[in-house]
Amino acid sequence: MNRRSLSDQSLFSPTRTNRVAKIKSGNLHDRWTVICYVIGLINILSAVWMLIAPEHWYYNLPVGVPEPGPLNIHFIRDIGCTFLVLGFGLLAGGFYFIEFRLPLFTMNTLFYMFHMSVHIHEVVSGRLRMGIFWNDLPSIYLPAVVTLGLNIILIRKHVTLSV
Repeated sequence: MNRRSLSDQSLFSPTRTNRVAKIKSGNLHDRWTVICYVIGLINILSAVWMLIAPEHWYYNLPVGVPEPGPLNIHFIRDIGCTFLVLGFGLLAGGFYFIEFRLPLFTMNTLFYMFHMSVHIHEVVSGRLRMGIFWNDLPSIYLPAVVTLGLNIILIRKHVTLSV
C-alpha cells in the first residue's frame, strides 16, 4: 500500500470504502435519509401547489401571504421552482447521492436562512408589522432554525467520518 492510497485524494480512502460497503450491503437508509425525505417532500408539495395553483396558494396558505404585497403569479411560480429543485435535491441526497448529501442539505438550509433573513429585514425596516412574526413562525422561522440545527449536526457527522 502506498502513501496515496491512504490520503484524502484516494478514491478508496477508508471513509469512502466504508460508505461503499454500506451501500452494497443494502444498509443505505439511516435517519438522515428519513430527514432528507421529509424535508424534500415538504418542499416538493409546496412547489407543486405553487406551480399548479399559485393564486390558491397565495390566498389559502395559512400564514398571511397577501400582507407583503399583491399577487404575482410569475414570482410565486419562480419560488415554486426553487422549492422543487431543493426538494428533489434532498431526495437525491437522501438516497442516491450520499456523497453529496451535505452540500445538498446545506443549500436547502441556506435558502431557508436567507428567506428568513428577508422576512426579518422586512419587519425590522417597518415594511411589515411586528405581529407578522407569529404568522411566519411555523412556516419561515421554525424550518430555518430546525434545518440550521440539523445542518450543524450533519457537518459534525461529516467531519467525524472524514477524519
